[in-house]
Amino acid sequence: MSLNLEQYVKLAKNGDQEALDAIICSIKENIYGLALRMLNHPEDAEDQTHEILIKVITHLSDFREESRFNTWVYQIACNHLLTKRKYQSTHPELTFDSLGEIISTVTIDAPPLEVSDPERGLLLEEVRLKCMQGALTCLEKDVRVAFILGETYGVTSKEGAFILGITPEAFRTRLSRGRKSLQKFMTNNCGLVNKKNTCQCHQHAARAIKQGKTVSEKDTILIKEVADTGRSALLAHLDEFSEIDRAIEMFRQYPEYQSPDSFSHIISGLIGSGRYNVFN
Repeated sequence: MSLNLEQYVKLAKNGDQEALDAIICSIKENIYGLALRMLNHPEDAEDQTHEILIKVITHLSDFREESRFNTWVYQIACNHLLTKRKYQSTHPELTFDSLGEIISTVTIDAPPLEVSDPERGLLLEEVRLKCMQGALTCLEKDVRVAFILGETYGVTSKEGAFILGITPEAFRTRLSRGRKSLQKFMTNNCGLVNKKNTCQCHQHAARAIKQGKTVSEKDTILIKEVADTGRSALLAHLDEFSEIDRAIEMFRQYPEYQSPDSFSHIISGLIGSGRYNVFN
């Protein structure tokens, strides 16, 4: 008989390591996805996901079943990502204006993309991922997290209020602000949303190739085997929507990526280290 997540939590609280493994397997993808969308860089997302998973594991006894377990996990993850001291990073801060300038610079005299499949699909999806991540980063943190929770993970306004410690009305307001800002930017810049826009994924991919980057040299998080077919499915899917709805649908149809293997060993690492009281 298969158990639900809450049942695994009860077993894990009583020292069942297999149940704890099952919990981590169930939540790690969503936590990494949330961190990746919030932080924009895979390495930062991996580091913070490790910290969040440790917090979840070592605070299982604090889960009082006042919400769904996943909602409680999102609360821990969001609080961590929003309150963590700003990273000392060389990554430049982005605004919608600066991102628009980057896009317009790349589209001027862009060379043709002379790469064969399946490398072509992978390159194009990497470009789409970076552009979407860049646009998300332009949102204020509190608006960004509400947009990600609502549009990516289907969190309701009531759940969002619990997760972020605000009212349902405030959550809906932040979500609406995020939608409007991204719709405006994507409609004015993205060629996949508005075919009249000059910015096309192949231009950015061609520029990267011209600068000496190749697929084999790039450390991609995307699943190479599905990049090309996934992109074809996306383009067909977007055609079903109006221009204004197409912008938000782009963020719901995120490129398929793979989370780091390191998350699979976090339980044994914690128990082996002796530094954490995993089982209470």
